[in-house]
Amino acid sequence: MQIVGQMRIAYKISKLLTHKLSGALMLCLVLSGCASDSFHYSNVGSFDHSSSSPRTKPMPSSGVYRVDSGDTLFSIAFSYGLDYRHVAEINNIPAPYTIYPNQKIRLKGSIKRSTTPTKTVAKKTSTPQKPVTKNAIAKVNSSSKPVSTVKIPDKKVSSWRWPISGSVTRGFSSAGVSSKGIDIRGKDAEHVKAVADGIVVYAGNGLIGYGNLVIVKHNEVYLSAYAYNERILVKEKQSVRSGDSLAIIGGKGTEKPLLHFEVRRDGQPIDPLKVLPKK
Repeated sequence: MQIVGQMRIAYKISKLLTHKLSGALMLCLVLSGCASDSFHYSNVGSFDHSSSSPRTKPMPSSGVYRVDSGDTLFSIAFSYGLDYRHVAEINNIPAPYTIYPNQKIRLKGSIKRSTTPTKTVAKKTSTPQKPVTKNAIAKVNSSSKPVSTVKIPDKKVSSWRWPISGSVTRGFSSAGVSSKGIDIRGKDAEHVKAVADGIVVYAGNGLIGYGNLVIVKHNEVYLSAYAYNERILVKEKQSVRSGDSLAIIGGKGTEKPLLHFEVRRDGQPIDPLKVLPKK
């Protein structure tokens, strides 16, 4: 009897220990599972601004850009921080600045003009030769269908207005690859307005870091750019008046609604707050 009693006690102790060990084992498995799952959680709210922030492109080593579908002379100059007039001049592209797919555009250099007068030699031929025009030069290495032809307004900007009603969340900086414009917080579904009279010289999403972008040329000196749009409401070559709707406000990553706004003077970015009216 005594032996049987001892065996029962030993059995109960063994069962109790087994139960506790299994519970501890289950607890360890649960905890380790939680620890493993934590590596799969995304960092909500994180956004890599540096990878898609608006910036001017570095000049290609060749100094040459090949025209792609959707490009305009203004968008090409804008993306490299150049004055479109200089780009047009060194490529012999006269107003209204017609360019063609696959055309090679030089981004740097100057026109070499001869200072020595050339002698005209009469040719003995019955068929007169057609002179080579600037437009003919522009078509070299290109297809026959133009990409863009735009006529630029020539009047001065009499006054500026804000593109949206909101507060500036990021200011202008000319250092490094920092913001070349300002970021303005807006309202949901707010219309982005033209800051002055002008003509739309670009409307698309071909410039990396700008999303749906609208560029308005106000005259030979100034242009304005409106980025991160949800939807574009205008077309290239369309004339706009100050206050006309250009797009529906969008945003970048988790920053919505937000407008990125730039002003270029002679191709160079300037602080928009220097021309926009004080609030």
